Amino acid sequence: MKKFKLLSFLLIISLLTALVPVPALALDDPVVAAQAAVVMDADTGDVMYELNADQRYFPAELTMAMTALLVSEAVSNRTVALSDLATASEDVRYNMQDNSTSMDPIIHPGEALSIEDLLYGAMLGSAADACNVLAEHLSGSVSSFVTAMNKRADELGCTNTHFANANGQVAEDHYSTAMDLAIIARQLLSSPQMLSICSAAEHTVEATEQSESRKLTNRNEMLIPTSDNYFDRAYGVKNGYADEYGRCMIAAAEWNEMNVIVVVIGCPNVGDQFRAARSLFDWVFANFSYRSILSATDVLATLDVNMGNPSSVGVRAESGKSIILPNDQQLGDIRYEVQYTHEQEGRQLQAPISAGESLGTITVYLDGENFGSSRLVAASTVEISRLEYMRTQLDGMFQTPAVRQIITILIILLAIYLLLMVFYFVQRFRHLHSLRVAKKDRAIAQSQQEAQWIDDPEDDEDDYDDGPAGYIDQPEDGGQDDDGYDDGPAPRGAHSADEDYFDSYFKG
Repeated sequence: MKKFKLLSFLLIISLLTALVPVPALALDDPVVAAQAAVVMDADTGDVMYELNADQRYFPAELTMAMTALLVSEAVSNRTVALSDLATASEDVRYNMQDNSTSMDPIIHPGEALSIEDLLYGAMLGSAADACNVLAEHLSGSVSSFVTAMNKRADELGCTNTHFANANGQVAEDHYSTAMDLAIIARQLLSSPQMLSICSAAEHTVEATEQSESRKLTNRNEMLIPTSDNYFDRAYGVKNGYADEYGRCMIAAAEWNEMNVIVVVIGCPNVGDQFRAARSLFDWVFANFSYRSILSATDVLATLDVNMGNPSSVGVRAESGKSIILPNDQQLGDIRYEVQYTHEQEGRQLQAPISAGESLGTITVYLDGENFGSSRLVAASTVEISRLEYMRTQLDGMFQTPAVRQIITILIILLAIYLLLMVFYFVQRFRHLHSLRVAKKDRAIAQSQQEAQWIDDPEDDEDDYDDGPAGYIDQPEDGGQDDDGYDDGPAPRGAHSADEDYFDSYFKG
């Protein structure tokens, strides 16, 4: 019996324990052989991991990312073109040491190379002389170009960065941080031309009058298929080295729709920068994924369309919004703020509407934080309804003051016309009635007069038969005929028309 009670007690304890929620395990930080590191989402700028991210370090050849950024923006602004030739001055080796990395063979004063070849020299071969030629070509001097570098760094929000040269030569006031370098790299990779250059494994520079052709191989071993440090998901960006500061690297890789930038600084041994970057990529790709907070395919709302066929249109976001989150983290509170253009302008949404036409904007908030905006566009085409168009046009026409005045005048004229017509028919009816009465009275009077002309036998003084009633005695000489008889019907004379009317009146 005691055994059963013990088992029951243990069972209850087990059930109660099962009902207690187990907290999610915290994501372990990666192990990285570097003094400073940052893992950043290249699309949004969100940071998934940081180590001493704002600590100032010497950036060595990572400086060239800022040099390349200024050149790429000049190309985008059409200040220069990639095909433009830049001629090296006598100061082509300005502030370079004997062991500084340069083009192989080195760039000679007076040698002309294209902007594109010089960018390949800087980003693949870490050529300090190529950076000097680019700086002089864009700004007239290296010092003027460095001033532009620092100005652009401030604009990007790189608060812990200062450059003293364009090529990463050691200098006291030359420093940056893992966070600032990630910001610079993110801006650099937004340029398609620089993305192509940074991801190239090799490049050939054609021979010039002063030099034979140059074969450049990318010093980023993550892009070299034959290297032990090759990473097939990597596509850039730059690595560097200085004896007293160790090895550093800006790397970029893509997997499962995630574009990630990794910066490592202060790696102690040869190849540590590649292994540290690879370790961080493996960590983020294994533990993070994109979560959609705004779909570009879902219909978010349906709007009525004036004069539309059909009468409504679906609305969707032009571009979706996603964020990288740890796999075990749930999405927070998502809120959307929508603004429609026609409502802001105080008008109805009017047909015709083309699919993809902008109808407004939507802003996404996650846990109160603004995660960006997207245009709202029409999900389908809405044609204009001809019937509704005509009706609307007529309605609009009748609402104009001039047309309304004309309609009022026409209504008044119509009312006057109807009154006149009523008056006319009343008068006509009265006239016709009076005519009928007059005709009737005349007919009665005429019948009475004609009755007096009929021969009365009792008053006949000729002692002869007057003949059939209705016959009138007609003496030839104003008296009695010789034969003593009536002569028959009176001849038709002056009163024949009245007799016809008389006959028709009574026969009718």
